Amino acid sequence: MEISVECPYCGESLELWVDQSGGQVQKYVEDCAVCCQPMEVMVEIEGDDEASVSVRRFDD
Repeated sequence: MEISVECPYCGESLELWVDQSGGQVQKYVEDCAVCCQPMEVMVEIEGDDEASVSVRRFDD
């Protein structure tokens, strides 16, 4: 499933792919496709087609 988020560094809108088979709670680091800064991604799968996703600066 694709989720839209905003990069915590540059503010650009990004599409992230969430792997629903990765578990109900996921936490990983992904680089921004625009500014290449590492952001921490936190995912909580809430249902078959729903997920809560938040991102924050990796250096926080």
